[in-house]
Amino acid sequence: MNRILMFLVACLISMPMFAQTTFYIRGQLGKLPAPAKVYIGFSIDGDIVYDSADIVNGTFKLVQETPYPVNALLMVSKNGEPVNFFSNKNVAHIYVEPGASMWLTSDEDIANFEANGCKSQDDYAGYQKHMADINAKIDALTTESSNTMFSDVSAAGLAAKRNYMERFRAAMEERKKQMKEFIQQNPEMYISIDILEEYAGAFIDYQDVEPLYKVLSDKTKKTIRGKEFLKKLTDSKQAAVGSDAPDFSQKDQDGNKISLSSFKGKTVLLNFWGSWNSASRIENQELKQIVKTLDSKKLVVINVGLEARRDYWNKAITEDKLTGYNVSDMKYMKNEIAQLYKVSAVPQNVLIDESGKIIARNLKGNQLEEKLKSLLGK
Repeated sequence: MNRILMFLVACLISMPMFAQTTFYIRGQLGKLPAPAKVYIGFSIDGDIVYDSADIVNGTFKLVQETPYPVNALLMVSKNGEPVNFFSNKNVAHIYVEPGASMWLTSDEDIANFEANGCKSQDDYAGYQKHMADINAKIDALTTESSNTMFSDVSAAGLAAKRNYMERFRAAMEERKKQMKEFIQQNPEMYISIDILEEYAGAFIDYQDVEPLYKVLSDKTKKTIRGKEFLKKLTDSKQAAVGSDAPDFSQKDQDGNKISLSSFKGKTVLLNFWGSWNSASRIENQELKQIVKTLDSKKLVVINVGLEARRDYWNKAITEDKLTGYNVSDMKYMKNEIAQLYKVSAVPQNVLIDESGKIIARNLKGNQLEEKLKSLLGK
């Protein structure tokens, strides 16, 4: 009797643990026949989870586990063979969460899906509706960019590119504004931590992001994702606006060491870029147009190349005719200056005043030009 009771107790203990992490997705994708398959992919603490299920007469069932809600990708392969998620258009972005039992319906294009049975997905659908207009505007601008002559370096071509970039940046700022509003209005939603992470981007502006993190519910802050983001947020204080700019020394093309401290008393702009990054190359052209109207005696531009190959770096410098000093340690994304300034993506910039304080980060286009003119007395 005791053994039976012990067995039943063990079952009762283990069953909730299983239910806490397992989720189910059942679905109907038109009348899609075999050998079609549906694939799912998502990330848990940096590890990729990848699974698949057969589709029979349009129906499928997926069973997986996650310790917390995550945004997953679902993809259909009509011949059953795996296809790259990022090159396939037949993809659905969907939230899954522990304990969810979801029902998904669509035609044979899973991107047209509707789903229920998961609160986080319901919340995410509300977020997508909140962002629909601005996302449509950005999609239109992205399509326009493919028709823009970015290779045109004539005066008219550069002016057209700058006009386009200003419109694109304005749209992205509007998008961030709407993301911020959603977080402030829905602090109890778990998806708000994911939205906040996207809002913060590759560089976390501590002064802007920290108040938004505080808005989140205590329950969200105590989750794994919440704690991870807090660490990133805390680390970002090292090179935040208002802090002393960390000193550095790095070699230029000729092997000469360029040190930040040697430019004390001047305004310094650190331009983090990569020869391999098209956005960097476009901003290099824009920066060149801005700087040529300013007092070069008061302003120092240090272009920090996040490079792995010296020949590519040298070629890009020649092509872009970069203004100022060019430095790199050939450590790619682990460039020592980039790590000091918490730069994990390009293009980015850091503006340092005459006293060695960081006064701005990631000013672009007209904003950067106006700021530099105010500092340099133009």
